[in-house]
Amino acid sequence: MTRTLKKIICAVDFSACSDAMISYAAEMGCKETELIILHIASENEQNKGIHGMHLHEFSRYSNILEPHGSNIRFALQHGDPAAGILGYAAEQQADMIMLGSHGSTALTRLLVGSTAEMVMRQAECPVMVMKTPDNQTKKHGTT
Repeated sequence: MTRTLKKIICAVDFSACSDAMISYAAEMGCKETELIILHIASENEQNKGIHGMHLHEFSRYSNILEPHGSNIRFALQHGDPAAGILGYAAEQQADMIMLGSHGSTALTRLLVGSTAEMVMRQAECPVMVMKTPDNQTKKHGTT
């Protein structure tokens, strides 16, 4: 059974992992699918007024997606990342959520829990988690 994806939420944190996921989404997407690039900013970011940085990153993603003819939309929300992703996906009636994973250690996941794991457990639609290999993440200068 093949299901047409009409709306995919790509949750990004502007890391090298997100860059790789955006490129992958562009390559797998079709023109009928709406690709929503979602960033959940912390409440501190809202108070510091760094929306210009977010616009710059969204513009960079637009440049990555443009050659693929993707139907894209950008969204910025504030709050807890997992809750924000889940709430936005439900509100938009997303057919799929895509997000990257930084590969936290088992101890970190046990004590804190990862955004990807929480989204996978609670989402009402399929979730695709993309882990970027360590060498690719380091190449882009993030950890």
